[in-house]
Amino acid sequence: MRDVAELLEHARTVYATGPVAQALEACEEVAAAARAADDPAALADAATVIHTTPSTAVAGRVHALCTEALARLGDSDPVRSARVRAQLVLTTDPFHVSEPLDLPPESGDPESSFLRLQAWQAARLTVDHLPERMEVADAAVELGRRTGTDEYLFAGRRWRTDVHAVLGDRVDLAAELSALRPLAARSGRPAWRAHVMAVEASQRLLEGRYDDAVDLLQRAVQTEGDPDGESAALQVIVTSVVAQQTGRGAAESEAAVRELVDSMPYMARGWLCVVLRARDGREEAEALWWSIAPHVLRMPVRAPEWLIATVGNADVCAWLGDRETGARLYAELVPYSGLHAIAFAHSPYEGPVDLALGRLAVLADDRDAAARHLGSALHACEVLHALPHQALVLAELAQLAGHGTAGGQAHAGRARALASRLGMAPLLARMPAATGSRGLTAADRPLTPRELEITALVADGLSNAAIAERLILSLRTVEHHVSNVLRKLDMTSRAGMASWHASRGR
Repeated sequence: MRDVAELLEHARTVYATGPVAQALEACEEVAAAARAADDPAALADAATVIHTTPSTAVAGRVHALCTEALARLGDSDPVRSARVRAQLVLTTDPFHVSEPLDLPPESGDPESSFLRLQAWQAARLTVDHLPERMEVADAAVELGRRTGTDEYLFAGRRWRTDVHAVLGDRVDLAAELSALRPLAARSGRPAWRAHVMAVEASQRLLEGRYDDAVDLLQRAVQTEGDPDGESAALQVIVTSVVAQQTGRGAAESEAAVRELVDSMPYMARGWLCVVLRARDGREEAEALWWSIAPHVLRMPVRAPEWLIATVGNADVCAWLGDRETGARLYAELVPYSGLHAIAFAHSPYEGPVDLALGRLAVLADDRDAAARHLGSALHACEVLHALPHQALVLAELAQLAGHGTAGGQAHAGRARALASRLGMAPLLARMPAATGSRGLTAADRPLTPRELEITALVADGLSNAAIAERLILSLRTVEHHVSNVLRKLDMTSRAGMASWHASRGR
């Protein structure tokens, strides 16, 4: 049987070159040998081999090793204790109670210093800490240069790309990506090479180069060769974005999302609502949304998915006409106007935050705020060359201006041209055909029988509450129908609905 030191070296080699699940098995083999030999130092070393993993299951088992190692170490080894305490923070599930970031003072041990930086990043992965995250990234790069350790260099530059992605700075992101490529190439680590490909795939997806993005990500999965790896975890997310924007593989993507959210925290069901919105699955989405809406502010801010989830929830609110929740989400998101909804540089881009804010402002009938946010979103997309979201913003601007106006037609024309070039079939299907100055008629976008019924009651002077009572519907449902009629008729008031109804002679 190999001794503990030999087992530990094997675990480190597997972590560098193989699947993370195998690395975990090797670490747990070290831990078993350390327990048998009553060697708490080796147990601590086993707990700190794996520095990063997208697998919450793997992270949870490493976290348990850390807890055991700290108990066994006591006060006997301050350096190892510092490493393990940092690892404990690093492996905490963001949806559970967080570990306090009470790390020991900086020491002369480079590995402890690096784990401290990793722990800080893990505990502060929020848009509120972008400047500090960049400082920590710079510190990791400097530590790598000072010690000649590529792992520290790679991590620091990777963290920089994440910050640049949220800020929408493609120039600096591309510069960091250029520095990451040679590091990954010389490392011999499949996970590093795969990470670079995943970042490149995200950049292609942002531009609407869907086939290139999917091909690059598939190459990353093959390169990494790890079912629990970063690239494999991205596949369902990327294919979902492609399906939402193009309609391609929509049924398969929806099935994959349904299966995945069953094993995720409850708030992940908001993702399923976003998927249902893409195919206009309103009935199911409404039933699911009313179970999520009361809890939308309980999404942990420290979770890296917080901004993505909140923007997605905002879009669902606007779609379903949920003004009450929309107002709460607007207040949550407005401090982040000007930023971009993306968790990491290697994950899919979900658009400027101002696009979601603009949709929520429309929902609240604040046309000035809507115009301001959507104008900012359009500029951000143009600067970033985010073509799919540029088309989405233009479609929102066209609706805000009114498709019968010159401005609305200009925005709609640009949106249709972009959507057609990129193959964004769902957006094209939602937009009206090009019209002249006469605007749209009911024949262009017909009202449903229920919408016609509610329009008639509005024309009779009934309030939403009175309509709800008359038709035995919820107030929310009536509000949604009224909002939908206004959108279809390019109107902004109930008086306009009444006039339209009277003009039909019924």
